Amino acid sequence: MAKPQLRNFGLRVKVNRFAGFPVIAAVMPGQDRRVWAVAAELCQCLQAHLTFAFVDPASYLVELTPGQVILPLSLDPVIDPEDDTAAAAAELTEQLGQVMAAYDLSWSLRILAGDPALALGRLASQVGASVIVAGLRRPGILARAEELVGASVIHRLQTSQSTPVLAVPANPRH
Repeated sequence: MAKPQLRNFGLRVKVNRFAGFPVIAAVMPGQDRRVWAVAAELCQCLQAHLTFAFVDPASYLVELTPGQVILPLSLDPVIDPEDDTAAAAAELTEQLGQVMAAYDLSWSLRILAGDPALALGRLASQVGASVIVAGLRRPGILARAEELVGASVIHRLQTSQSTPVLAVPANPRH
């Protein structure tokens, strides 16, 4: 298999600076699979492990200590097998397995708790990720209304932590 090549868009980026460091990809059920493919192709170029991260939207952090130290529970929450999160994780694992069969790389799925942007940033920091890959908002009026009420996850990722963020545009046909 030929080694994939990164396109040079006029940027002076040393690919070897990122090579070998894990990539985090934010995932959710029903998401455009282009996000997964872009993350996988990037990992192949970087020869890195791909960690898919699903942040349970119904979760919240309860383990903040008085000094604002976050205990590991938010990065490895205990999931009730009867919970909707367990069903979503099982569905994602199956779908990711189908898509990732086309790629020669190691990958895993992590379930996170808390605010999505902060949880993804904490995971990136914990594993020393080179980049966080996330999809831009879904098309449609409901998605736009949700974004207006709360800031977009992409925007919050870009402004809340130091790991580079790669935003994958939504497929207009999705």
